[in-house]
Amino acid sequence: GRRFTYDAFFIVGEIPGRLGGIFATYWLLFSVNIVIMFLLVYGSWKILSRNRFARWSATPDQREIPFYIVAVLTVIVVVVIGERGGLQRKPMNVVTAHVFAAPVLNNLVLNSTYTFIKSFGVESISREVYFSDHDEMLKYLNGGSEKGATAQSLMDGQRPKKPQNVVIIILESFSLEYMGQINGDKGYTPFLDQLSHKSLFFKNSFANARRSIEGVAAVMAGIPALMSEPFISSQFISNYFVGLGSMLGSHKYNTSFFHGGNNGTMHFDSFAKSAGLEHYYGANEYPNSADNDGTWGIFDEPFFQFMKTKLDESPKPFLAGVFSLSSHNPYRIPDQYREKFPKGPIEILETVGYADYALQRFFEEASKQPWYEDTLFVITADHTSLNFRPGYDNELSRYRVPILFFHPNYQWPQGIDPDQVVQQIDILPSIMDFLGFENKEVNYLSRSVFIPGERTATMYLDGRYLLAAKDHFLDWPKDGEIKMYDISDSILKQPLQEPATRKQELENRLKASIQYFNEAMWDNRLYYPSGR
Repeated sequence: GRRFTYDAFFIVGEIPGRLGGIFATYWLLFSVNIVIMFLLVYGSWKILSRNRFARWSATPDQREIPFYIVAVLTVIVVVVIGERGGLQRKPMNVVTAHVFAAPVLNNLVLNSTYTFIKSFGVESISREVYFSDHDEMLKYLNGGSEKGATAQSLMDGQRPKKPQNVVIIILESFSLEYMGQINGDKGYTPFLDQLSHKSLFFKNSFANARRSIEGVAAVMAGIPALMSEPFISSQFISNYFVGLGSMLGSHKYNTSFFHGGNNGTMHFDSFAKSAGLEHYYGANEYPNSADNDGTWGIFDEPFFQFMKTKLDESPKPFLAGVFSLSSHNPYRIPDQYREKFPKGPIEILETVGYADYALQRFFEEASKQPWYEDTLFVITADHTSLNFRPGYDNELSRYRVPILFFHPNYQWPQGIDPDQVVQQIDILPSIMDFLGFENKEVNYLSRSVFIPGERTATMYLDGRYLLAAKDHFLDWPKDGEIKMYDISDSILKQPLQEPATRKQELENRLKASIQYFNEAMWDNRLYYPSGR
């Protein structure tokens, strides 16, 4: 869903061993590009070889010199104006193309050469000072609002008595619109829909990321993707951060992370270690190479069963994170399941059905184990993917992912609002709250879903910030005007100016989030003491 930029070179390391699959998927594009390059080279050679161009090397007529000077100056002026994008005060930028509600149309206006040049050598984030008083800034954040950080958790006095295991399932490219339960139809995830009826299922849930590498950091370490470069591959990766593995490891949890991709892909194995996840299981640890899809790694169903076996053997209590992969382009499923799942109007949906089935098989087998009854399952996605429902064809819906908490043997406390805004980075403090472990260091961008109060989610893409609240959302292009829309306005038809007090409050929350994150990166200070 985005144009080619400089940070995409990070993906180059993932290409070796997958060239065959990439060519098979994009053979038409490869062929067209080869033909175009051939025509350009051949055409240039034919033109330059014509005799009439030989006169270029001759000394020009003195009478023609003024003409050449005027022509050169005219070309320079036209080129400069063209590079600026017009005579306006500020030159055009990538966000200048964001004039449509549909993201795909905005990207069609752009071209990849331009977005690459604009992103090359650009400082990832700048210091923004909207609040000179840090306590004033913290007041507008989820973890610091007067109705948030100081409020009593609904889990107080309601927590399970026995130690609890935790399994976090991150589904590849699972948009909220693929589900049926929330969209009023059958959908493409029958098991996830069934499970959502038994779960704490949040209807206004958002990813803090647009790429897998960002989604894993948001879920497992509470770090949102509020800059162009992924945190894992940025200059800030050496910053101090505390992952969920480190937090639960200090409470004697056995911690692990599972991903069926080849070890080293996206640096997930290295990041898992940094996040305190002691054991990493990838394609290298999987015993049967016949289950490899030939492109990304092990198919979801057998790999989820492999994870179940490892959890059976694991000391208790444990924390396990798993990131699926089958619902990723080129969308391959095992031969025995072809024609089993509905294809739908877009290519990804068949593999979404397969991934949902893999999830179902995992729960069927896990439910037979003693540890199942004492386990909290959290299910979300790394990011969204292609859309097909008209109501999801807008900037905000590019971040709508499922987030649900399921426990087979626990009754959730009364008073939890399923319509509240929840984001990926809220998962970490929510788990800590559920388990009753105190966070001595708090990331004020997030808050447990069990603590009532005003909540917002902040997202970023290509210089554009979005902030979602329960009633409205803000859209802030770089160097542009902050616009407020009703949260139900799926086509972004009418910006709102009223109520002005609400818009100002949300602007303060957005600016506080930006300042907090940017300062956290540059000053290596993501956390503040609890109860500040």
